[in-house]
Amino acid sequence: MAPHIKSPDERSAEAVEVALSATPYRLVRYIGRGGMGAVYEVAHRFIGRHFVLKVLHARFADEPQFVDRMRVEAQAMARLHHPNVVEVVDFWSDGNGTPCLVMELLRGRTLAQELATRRQLPLAEAIEVLRQVLSALSAAHALGIVHRDIKPENIFLHEAPGAPRMVKVLDFGVARVLFESSHGSVSPLAIPTTTGTVVGSPRFISPEGAAGKKVDGRADLYSAGVVAYVMMTGKGPFDAFNSTSVEPPSRVSHNEISSDLDAIILKSIEDQPDDRYQSAADFLGALGRIAPRTPSQWPR
Repeated sequence: MAPHIKSPDERSAEAVEVALSATPYRLVRYIGRGGMGAVYEVAHRFIGRHFVLKVLHARFADEPQFVDRMRVEAQAMARLHHPNVVEVVDFWSDGNGTPCLVMELLRGRTLAQELATRRQLPLAEAIEVLRQVLSALSAAHALGIVHRDIKPENIFLHEAPGAPRMVKVLDFGVARVLFESSHGSVSPLAIPTTTGTVVGSPRFISPEGAAGKKVDGRADLYSAGVVAYVMMTGKGPFDAFNSTSVEPPSRVSHNEISSDLDAIILKSIEDQPDDRYQSAADFLGALGRIAPRTPSQWPR
């Protein structure tokens, strides 16, 4: 008998149990929902390890483009093999053709939840989060994968027992595949996003993304720069809609921010892609030149 699990999602616990019936997983609890799917905690029946199950919302199950996007998400995360990207464990379609994605279970909270409590982060901590996000993006871009929705809700601060806190980039469900690399990357969407379609979150989306233009990895770097600005200041660079220019982070933050760091963050959020960092490696290199890593900057 399925456990009694309260879930506001249209896919009941019983339906999820059916999806799991021919698998080695059992349902533990409902966790939450996102734009494309509901998320549950599951346990492997034989090894006892717990994971996260993401199931496409029932209303999207008959829509090929959404099924295709979940396949891209699964392939993207599985191909990356990067410590700052959530690990994919399994992927299948249930008897109704609904995709099911199993991922590592994370402990902690999202950067959005962290900022809701703390408003802004100490400078060294914010830089360390940014470094790890950029490291994940560097790996993704090398495989031709553009995330397209970097924001605090998709950055998880994972706290594994006995280990330093680690950033995990989540939700490649709206990723764009620019090319198939020679070492086994992700197959592009069978039904690509058409030009003019806006994909991303308004506060963090790049100007070219907001205009519905084709984007590349520099759009992710823009979003990462906006996230960095928010972490360091507690507000977004464009929260004041009547402003004609962006204030350097040092002018609106309680942190002591150097002019060099101001310049790095402002460069990352330039309107024109050609005026930004051209790769995550370039962005990381600029940070390394002004803020060398120290063991004490990532608190427990």
